[in-house]
This record gives sequence, structure tokens and C-alpha cells, in this order.
Amino acid sequence: MVDDGSLKSVRIRLLWHAQAQFAGYLIAEQAALGTSRGITLKTSPIDFGCGSIEALCRGEVEFAVASPAHLLESPHAAQLVMVLAVQQDSALVYPAHRDRGIERIADLAGRRVGVWPGHEDLELRWMLLRAGVAPEAVTRVPMVDTIGPFLAGDVDCAQTTVYHELRRVVDALGGADRVTLFRAGDHGAALLKDGLLTTRRMAREHPDVVQAVVDTVIEGWAIAFAEPARAVDACLHANPTLARDDQAEQLREIHKLAQHGAARVHGLGYPDPQHMTRAAQAMSDLGYRVPPDIDAANSVEFWSRSSARAGRGT
Repeated sequence: MVDDGSLKSVRIRLLWHAQAQFAGYLIAEQAALGTSRGITLKTSPIDFGCGSIEALCRGEVEFAVASPAHLLESPHAAQLVMVLAVQQDSALVYPAHRDRGIERIADLAGRRVGVWPGHEDLELRWMLLRAGVAPEAVTRVPMVDTIGPFLAGDVDCAQTTVYHELRRVVDALGGADRVTLFRAGDHGAALLKDGLLTTRRMAREHPDVVQAVVDTVIEGWAIAFAEPARAVDACLHANPTLARDDQAEQLREIHKLAQHGAARVHGLGYPDPQHMTRAAQAMSDLGYRVPPDIDAANSVEFWSRSSARAGRGT
């Protein structure tokens, strides 16, 4: 964090490249929404050489977009805390080739599933377990691009997001009837994908900065959902190679995810402690060590004090 005497520059590492998945962050950055709160935000896209949490713990950024599972599975779990959650439901879906006889989740046994690298498959493994399929019966194939190999037939099933890769699959194959879709929620195994994380040290030593970031990000997302054209403009400004229609559709799907669960009661961005609890339960059920004191890995403090919540729905 750089302090130039008037504004503190705060860096946020995204979980992927700039797109509507991060529209609220992009609006907050480009519109300088944090200046009245004493901060400037700077986002950076995914770095495959250094994951979001690693970058956060190294001090390369002050905040990172990552999931509760990322936090709890990290060796740095005791150093981290989630302070915001815009999406309130799993964004993942798993299309499988129907013409290969895959109709039920049990049919995935003995098959190859393309997953993102870097411990991104906790939800998949938990879904399989809860559906009565031994996770080790499925071969998980780590790959940055799950879609190309799926469309080429190199894997039988792929990990995708409802707002991005799934649309590419359906369009490429000529219709949703060409795939069987598996959703973790159908088996009580849905896990949150995107949360906003910082270090516990940051929250302890610079609570004013953390509060300013939470306020600014909430405002950015409220604008993104209220003014979708402006949000898409922000995405295209950050990445001119994007297609406007695709980003508009992606934003609509993100908005749906933001209106689930606890957000209906509490409002936009509520960091529901249940997200952390569920990730811990998934790890426990799968036989992995769960870090102690998971309650400290989630904080509603900054969200609760946020002035940006006033009049901001979902």
C-alpha cells in the first residue's frame, strides 16, 4: 500500500482477466470512487505465476478476489479474512457430453473432468461425494482452458461458470440439449466462488483503509447493477477485446448470483459466515484438515459499518 500523503493506493488482484465478473471493481477503479474516502483502487488481472492469495500474503497486493475454499485450503489461512461477498451462490456448473451416455452423476465414474488448476475443484469433489460417487473414481485433469479440450472431446465433463464458459459450450455445440448439466446445489454441495479477501494484519492495523475499500467496492457494484450499460463500458475500457453483448449477458448472470441467499435479507455484499462454514464442511467430509478458528476467517464488521449500504439493494 502506497501512501502519497493524501491518498492511499490500494491494489486488488482479480481472480481472472477483466470482465463483467469484476464490473463493480472496474467501475470503482475507473470512476475513482474511493478518492472521497482517502483511497485509490488499482485492479490487476490473474497472474498464473502467482495466485491471488500468494500475491496477497507476499504483499504484492492488499486485497484479492478469491473463494472461502481458496482461503481455507491455503497454507496461509491463519493470515487471511474475507470481508465481502458479492456473489451469494455457486457460479459453477459441470456440462458433460450427453452423446457419451452421461445422463446421471454416477455416469462420471471412470470419466475425465477438466478442472482449473490450483485447487479449484473442492466443490466438484464434494458434489461427487454427496452424490454417492467416490471422488477418486473421476480423473480430474487440470487445465487453464477447460472449454477447448471439452469441445475437442479430450475430457468428458468440464468445470465452467454459468456466466462465461457455459455459454461458449452451448453456443459451440448448437444447443443445451447436447449436454447434461450437473450442479452442486442439486446435491447440497454448492460453494461460493468469489469473495474479497485481505490479511488479518491489514484489518487490524489499517481498519480505516479496509473500511474505505469495502465501502468503495459496494458502491461500485451497486452502480454496476443499477447502470448495466455503464458497467459494460467499464469492462470494455479495461479489456477492449471483449464483446459488448457477451459482457451484458455475463453481468445479468452475476446480478442473479448477487441476489441469492443472505443478500435477500441483509443486502448487497454481505459476507455470510455460512460460506466459510460450508467450505470447511466440504474439506472435513473429504478428509482434509480444516484450519482452526474458521470464525476468524470471515468478518462482517466492515460490511456492517459500511455507509455505502444505505439505499443499496441487490
